[in-house]
Amino acid sequence: MTETSSKYSKQVLEEVVPRAAKLLNAIGAEPVIRTLMQQGGMTDEHILEGGQLLLACLGQLPSPAAQKDTEEASQQRAATAEIDQWDEPNFTRFGATLRRHFPSAGAYVFHNLTASTGAEAVVGVATFLTRIDALDKGSDPARADTKKDDKKAVELLATRGLDKKERSRLADLVEVALRPTTTLAPLDESVLARQAKREAALTALKDWYEEWAATARTFVKKRGYLIRMGLASRKSAKKEL
Repeated sequence: MTETSSKYSKQVLEEVVPRAAKLLNAIGAEPVIRTLMQQGGMTDEHILEGGQLLLACLGQLPSPAAQKDTEEASQQRAATAEIDQWDEPNFTRFGATLRRHFPSAGAYVFHNLTASTGAEAVVGVATFLTRIDALDKGSDPARADTKKDDKKAVELLATRGLDKKERSRLADLVEVALRPTTTLAPLDESVLARQAKREAALTALKDWYEEWAATARTFVKKRGYLIRMGLASRKSAKKEL
């Protein structure tokens, strides 16, 4: 797979077509501009060259844009963002509830656990859910003596919004945020070849434009002519105080 690189950015290259067209049009339409450009060394051959380079670019349509995203990646970002918004307010309120009514369970759930952002928020919520499940099922041997209270703690949180349905929803978000996503489809060789050909044509036109735009700025002094050539802009009218 062959890739090309240009000394100009893609945006700069795409902008040169209308700029070169405006420059050529002004040189052809205004005899004074044509005369001044001749003083800078521009001959008929140079003008013809610019026209041919412009036509070469106009004859090549841009290739289809490369795919930049996948549905899975979009879903993953959305899941991560939702978790990121969820953890801080809910860790705060569920932590306060457990500290008041079941401090031992609260200390267990929130041991070295705080709200965070991005991927760390996903890990935090996954840890939170794992510990809540352990309290609910009494599956942690280290808490064998507190199974009944741990179960009551989970039941209390359910009345505050952290019921099984909500825990399942959060677990699904965590799963989406952590699962692998599909790769982008590779570009077809013919598409890459067209991209390279168009980039080469635009680069040649840009080189021509830069040379003669610099010449114009040296030999054409009248602002109106420079505006006509696309090399200057009109001054905005000053607002009256």
